[in-house]
Amino acid sequence: MIQQKVEIRFEKGEAIRFISHHDLMRAMMRAVRRAALPVRLTEGFNPRPRIVFPVALEVGVASLDEAAEIELTQCLEPHDIFTRLSSSFPPGLVLKAVKEVPPRRAGQTPLRIRYLLHLKEAALEITPKSLQRVLEAPALPFERPREKGVQNVDLRPALLDLSLADGDLYVDVRPSQKGSARPLEVLSLLLEMPLSQLKKVRVTKLLMEMQAAPEMTEEQLNERQLLLSRLQNPNPPETGPHTPGPQSQPSTALGEACP
Repeated sequence: MIQQKVEIRFEKGEAIRFISHHDLMRAMMRAVRRAALPVRLTEGFNPRPRIVFPVALEVGVASLDEAAEIELTQCLEPHDIFTRLSSSFPPGLVLKAVKEVPPRRAGQTPLRIRYLLHLKEAALEITPKSLQRVLEAPALPFERPREKGVQNVDLRPALLDLSLADGDLYVDVRPSQKGSARPLEVLSLLLEMPLSQLKKVRVTKLLMEMQAAPEMTEEQLNERQLLLSRLQNPNPPETGPHTPGPQSQPSTALGEACP
């Protein structure tokens, strides 16, 4: 059973920006095991830690704001999770925060993702007129290369905003069930250049704005605090041989849900 769910925020540094999303998932699973967290496992013949990423990070993109949700079978203090997990992260990954979220909450879709495209170091330049042309377009058809041909997609529904600062480009997108607009694809439309000629442009993910999690009620917080105190004091003193108090019962805290 899910007894606790936490959302972690972390960075994926420039040194490991070329590892794949699957490699990132494996690195996170190993870190959770090294930290000895009571992570909930998937069912089936090959159980794995239940770690959910809201979106996959592209190969070659560094990130200052990544997120993942971890399901636990025991209730722990967020600062304890942070201490144990941060010391288990491999080089290139930096844990920034751990926040408790409602255990039954479904996985969230980001509301906004902002990318920085380093155009100056790539000797590329975009005019404000090009930004206006793309932002005012009712549709942005794009041929996305695939292994077996191309996929025709419209980038306009996912594109939120474009802006320039000091010669570099900021791209704001909104992922959905139909996909998202990738930053280099947007740059391809702006420059009217093939995507194959833009592979060397460095991209950094700056932020990922998530839907706010609902707050716990006062009753849930009190029940959670009681559970944590029972975990910290598993052998409370007995109140008497014939009139046992409520704390003299064997602790079943590990089998209780964390509100």
